[in-house]
Amino acid sequence: MSADVRRILDKLDSLFARKEYAEAERLLRYWEAEGERSGDDKVYYLSVNEQMGLYRKLGRKDDALSAVWKMQRYLDRTGRRMTLEGATALLNAGTVYKAFEMSEEGLPFFEEAAFVYEELLPPDDRRLAGLYNNMSSALSDVGRLDEALELCEKALAILGKTGGNEAEEAITYLNMTAMYEKRDGMEKAESDIERCLTKAWEKLGAAAAGTEEGYLAFVYDKCAPTFGYYGWFMARNELQKQAEEIYERLGAVKNEDREDAENSDEGA
Repeated sequence: MSADVRRILDKLDSLFARKEYAEAERLLRYWEAEGERSGDDKVYYLSVNEQMGLYRKLGRKDDALSAVWKMQRYLDRTGRRMTLEGATALLNAGTVYKAFEMSEEGLPFFEEAAFVYEELLPPDDRRLAGLYNNMSSALSDVGRLDEALELCEKALAILGKTGGNEAEEAITYLNMTAMYEKRDGMEKAESDIERCLTKAWEKLGAAAAGTEEGYLAFVYDKCAPTFGYYGWFMARNELQKQAEEIYERLGAVKNEDREDAENSDEGA
């Protein structure tokens, strides 16, 4: 990692922690121009890749799609589309389209990223699980529920094999509840939904011991509404209570827009 890239990442982390998004945008725009001017591909890639995520987070559709276009142009110009670097950028591009209710348009990006990841990564790499979870959500949006559920199962297999991913496993199980309901209807899907809720609750219990507290509180907040939706009110209330206790203990403000680690951008 070059000194410039490390410096940019450190500064971005600081700005995002303080939610200084306008300053983060100025930083990324500056380094995009500087990377293009100097021919520093690593700096340019980082700047545009981070812009995709920033504009998605801020709901700025036109700017986010512009960043996707710039990234595609960069990948084609440098011949890096079929590399891990390129696949990660394509995955991020897919999440941009998903975020703006354009899942149909986003699926080709996920599919291309999946082809590269499956060719170049070990079969138990967590990055595959993150891709599968993101792609499954887009497939669910367009009604391809069997494929979506299959990818969730593949993600769970990877997460379970590598260990220490109980929070991400819980989120995946909860995402599956909505897919079963959408595919089969509430009554027919009841047993599958209950199974997923039970597994998610077990995973959240296991996650408490080995997960960083701030992230754990975020996960509890993310998962609580799904339990409530399906009538698990005690579970919902307990998760909300524990999340608030953690935030109070850390002296932190609830962070609504924290990313879901490396796993999935979609809420449970």
